[in-house]
Amino acid sequence: MLFSLTPKLRKDDLFDREQELLNLRNALQMYPLTLVTGLRRVGKSSLISVFLNESEFMHITIDGRKVYQGTSGNITHSDLVRELNTVLSKISNVQKISNFLKRVKGVNVLGNGIEMNPKEVTLSDLFEKLNEIAKAEDNYFVVCFDEAQYFRFYGSRGGNDLLTFLSYVYDYLTNVRVIVTGSEVGVLHDFLKLENYDSPLYGRAVQQMVVKPFDFEQSTEFLKMGFREIGEEIDFDISEIVEKIDGIPGYLTLFGVKYLETKDKDMALREVYSLMEGLFKNEMNELEKRSPRYTTILQLIAQGINTWTMIKNHFIAKCDMISDSRLFDLLTTLEKMSLIEKMQNMYRIVDPVFERILKGQPI
Repeated sequence: MLFSLTPKLRKDDLFDREQELLNLRNALQMYPLTLVTGLRRVGKSSLISVFLNESEFMHITIDGRKVYQGTSGNITHSDLVRELNTVLSKISNVQKISNFLKRVKGVNVLGNGIEMNPKEVTLSDLFEKLNEIAKAEDNYFVVCFDEAQYFRFYGSRGGNDLLTFLSYVYDYLTNVRVIVTGSEVGVLHDFLKLENYDSPLYGRAVQQMVVKPFDFEQSTEFLKMGFREIGEEIDFDISEIVEKIDGIPGYLTLFGVKYLETKDKDMALREVYSLMEGLFKNEMNELEKRSPRYTTILQLIAQGINTWTMIKNHFIAKCDMISDSRLFDLLTTLEKMSLIEKMQNMYRIVDPVFERILKGQPI
């Protein structure tokens, strides 16, 4: 169903992503490592989940948020192995892989279950067996790291231990394919450090896929199809809705759900706006703790004060003698969080709903 708030799992529930599905398949066939990026709520997880579920590849997905949650601020080897234990145990043909995994030191196979001792299991041993499993099937084993920016907290070297391992997978495990994705695009790039000479992954060709929002026509058709799918007749102009919340599938879906609850488009829009406002305010509160200047910069950009010079002059006019290096750091951080982007020396708010919230515009 299109108007489902959880990530899509079946192709029938995924709207108009045929080209992206094909691109992902081509990427996995050609590259050991594929990076999938895009705005928050644009549908990256749905795209990857549908592709993997509909493909012939054995696969697992490791969610960085889940692994990080409950830690003391650092992801340990044991944390990662425990999550690998969980996701591998859920594979549909677990019996087939258990015959290989039981030869890994620290892995016990009990019936259809797998138990791993994190103190004995090494990532290299485990992934070598996944490679053997795929090779025996003349296929690939796909490992997806979702919300991978959290793995910068892996180990004691800013995630470098995991990157070193991924470089080993890239170079030697020819039947293992890795997908890396996450919602904080800049932070994700910072973690991978693909263009940094000191990065373990430096010099390796990586396919980078960007999942884009729907255009106006696609967004309009998405809403129309969503309402048709459940037999809901509407009496308002869908294009007006698209103009307000743009082409991000997560927002379009939320509007559809809220309209079905209220039968009132204006109320549904307000509820979408209210929920998004809550999410962004939480994000703003976290930024505010780091520096009130973040909030100021975002509000300035939303108001059209959107060049380096204009922003710097505003701070000076307010008797805030911010240094060039500090302003650069603040703007760079906001870019890495995918809250702003720079185009031809001007900054813009990436998310259209967030921009309306910053401007204080009513829906």
